[in-house]
Amino acid sequence: MRPRNKRASSDFGLSFLDCICCGFGAIVLLFVITMGAANKIRETLRDRLQEVAQQRLSKVEELDAQQTEVSRRAVEAKRKVNVAQTRAERLRSMMDTLSLQISQLQAGQEAMMIEIEDEMEEIASMQTELDFEIPLPDINLPVGLPIESNYIAFVFDTSGSMRDTATDQIHAAAIEKIKNVLDSYPEIRGVQFLDADGRFMLRGTPGIWLDDRPETRRGALMALANYPTFSNSNPVPGIFRAIRSLYQPDNSEMRMAVFVFGDEFTGQAEPVISRLETINPRKEDGSRHVSINAVGFPTVLRYPLMGAHTGMKFANLMREVAYKHDGAFIAVRTGSRR
Repeated sequence: MRPRNKRASSDFGLSFLDCICCGFGAIVLLFVITMGAANKIRETLRDRLQEVAQQRLSKVEELDAQQTEVSRRAVEAKRKVNVAQTRAERLRSMMDTLSLQISQLQAGQEAMMIEIEDEMEEIASMQTELDFEIPLPDINLPVGLPIESNYIAFVFDTSGSMRDTATDQIHAAAIEKIKNVLDSYPEIRGVQFLDADGRFMLRGTPGIWLDDRPETRRGALMALANYPTFSNSNPVPGIFRAIRSLYQPDNSEMRMAVFVFGDEFTGQAEPVISRLETINPRKEDGSRHVSINAVGFPTVLRYPLMGAHTGMKFANLMREVAYKHDGAFIAVRTGSRR
């Protein structure tokens, strides 16, 4: 009987152990299954976190780029503000300068009006028909002109007052006076012609002397009579250009003369006289390098209310210049056709 009881007790112990193992295996299986699900969730969360982090990094980079752009625009805006302020200051300075110049011009205009009134009163006290002349002789050399000159430059006023109103051509009387002067110098080495603004009147001849031949003289007089370009009523630029462009300091045989033909002067005499002292100084023997002569036409002196003061200014200027620069000033009689 004892062996049977022992077998029954052994079977019961094995069954219980099987149950325990099965339960433990189930728990391990559940744990494995649970751990696999947890790993998947963790990987999902990690991927999501990486995605969010990448989005945040992209946003940060975008914000940095925007900040850089804003900073650049701020610097550019500041630069433009500085430029605008500089321009504003410059404009204010220009306005102040213009205001000063306007004030000076107004003061000068008032002084000029007073001068004009004084000259008009002086003219009114004279005879109404002005006969103010030392006419050019028909033959021989005009009195006082430098006979030794061998290069002659003519500076001609081609403004409207020196032209025939019907044809717009240079007055025939003025061309005749040029011919008279040329005839007074039958043998010279060079000749040239400029207008009052300093333009060379014959095409293709700027800055060079023309050989003095009969055909040259005839062609020049024809070209001058039909010269189409109007100049200002101010011979000073032409005088300066003639001396600077044509006088040859290295030519010891050159004895140059400038002849000015005109009727008006609209500037101030003092700066002209001072400048001529610089560009045409005296030589060691006391003579000038270039003699300056002038022939004055009374085209505006006939009409005191229409510009006689500019005619008087031309006469006064050229008389002073001719006196200082070894030349002569000749005034043509009103209505002269000689």
